[in-house]
Amino acid sequence: MISVQLPNGRQYEFRHVVFDYNGTLAEDGRMTGEVRQLLAELAAKAHVAVITADTFGLARQELAAVPGVELILLAADQDGTEKARLVLERGAEHTVVVGNGVNDQPMFFIAGLKICVLGPEGVSTGVLAAANIVVRSPADAIRLLLQPKRLIATLRT
Repeated sequence: MISVQLPNGRQYEFRHVVFDYNGTLAEDGRMTGEVRQLLAELAAKAHVAVITADTFGLARQELAAVPGVELILLAADQDGTEKARLVLERGAEHTVVVGNGVNDQPMFFIAGLKICVLGPEGVSTGVLAAANIVVRSPADAIRLLLQPKRLIATLRT
């Protein structure tokens, strides 16, 4: 579990982290070795799921060597409601979502913590507006969760 206590007394406890894949964890369908390593570390602390329509067809191959990560493949015609349904099933209040695209927006509206990755593939303005935190890379997003005290300055009221 990922836990953080804010100075105002608010306690966050996250059991699940749901990632988009393309544009969030991967660029042109490929993840870096650093992202793989950090995902494995995160999966030792919380349940990690990657939900994707897998535009480039590489997600299964890229995530195969990452222990503890659940891959959920969506049909190409499914939209963001499937991502939101997954977050609801896991318990929205105890779920962190990480994404960048229009189809991530429904899960961003309901999750307990929303992290937007503003990487080389860009970001949807809807996801940007709904995010609690914006980072430059997937590695930055994962490091925030691995070192949750970093969240205090950003989330403090």
